[in-house]
Amino acid sequence: MSRKRTSTKATRGNTKMKISTASIVLTALLGSTAVAQSAEIAVFTKNKVDPFFEEARVGADVAAKSLGYQTVQYAPTRPNNFQEQIAQVEDAITRKPAGMVFVPVDIKGLKPSVDKVRAGGIPIVNFIDAGDGNFNSYVVYNDHRLGAEVTKILAEKLGGKGTVVIIEGVKGSATSDNRTAGALETLKAYPDMKVLAIQAANYQRLQALQVMENLIQQFPEIDGIIAASDNMALGALEAMESAGRDAPQVVGMDGTVDGVNAVSDGRMLASVEFSGFQMGCTAVEFIDRIAKGEKVPDRVELTAAMITKDNASEFGQPLEKRVCKSMKALGL
Repeated sequence: MSRKRTSTKATRGNTKMKISTASIVLTALLGSTAVAQSAEIAVFTKNKVDPFFEEARVGADVAAKSLGYQTVQYAPTRPNNFQEQIAQVEDAITRKPAGMVFVPVDIKGLKPSVDKVRAGGIPIVNFIDAGDGNFNSYVVYNDHRLGAEVTKILAEKLGGKGTVVIIEGVKGSATSDNRTAGALETLKAYPDMKVLAIQAANYQRLQALQVMENLIQQFPEIDGIIAASDNMALGALEAMESAGRDAPQVVGMDGTVDGVNAVSDGRMLASVEFSGFQMGCTAVEFIDRIAKGEKVPDRVELTAAMITKDNASEFGQPLEKRVCKSMKALGL
């Protein structure tokens, strides 16, 4: 009798365990299906004031549309705001998109958020700034090389001597730090060139103008400006022109439409391609492949082209006329 009750109890227990296990499996399947069937891709950029990020958003939009998705765009209303981006990631997780294309405003600080995205079964591809976290893949450029190569053009133009200032982006960001490091590495080969100052303008044109106005007050002669973005290069150049100072040689990075036009017009010496548009395209294509269960490279470094007056006409096309290069066209 007692043994029968025990057996019945055990049977009930086993039945409950089977139901529980089945529920877990069913829940997991439903969750997986929800992610796989979503037609949304969440696209994160740092702000809406830097034209570079608009290029990245448009690239992601173009690729998403061609692959049958729609994008949900996230960017902090306060440029590069750390807490706001964390809140936006939380919101995106609740939407269960097919995947996220993500550039962190803080490469280490957003790591827990990235982990939470992955724990939710949502693929996430890092683009533009290489962040710290459990990303499915990275789509970036070699920023150190960008800074080094564009600085070499400036140094050669100045005959290997003169004074320069460096306008950085956001201190602590991989993009800015590596570009500055590349510039300084190149300048070591030119002992007659002196760096007067290194100051941050957070990738914003107005801040670069204000930083340059202060530097103009401090230094009577500035022969060259190395800016970590075209946007800041143009702001610094405007400050020099407004002050009536002889226009220095200016180099920028990114190859934005405005930057390329300035190179074409002779106001800037050079820029270097850092195509937010193409990174947006490729990152979205990676999400699509991951959602389909296909493999993607762990990390991709796109090849950057140097932009000078001689070849500027090949760059800076209006965004509405740009076409995504496929992974096959990129040799991937």
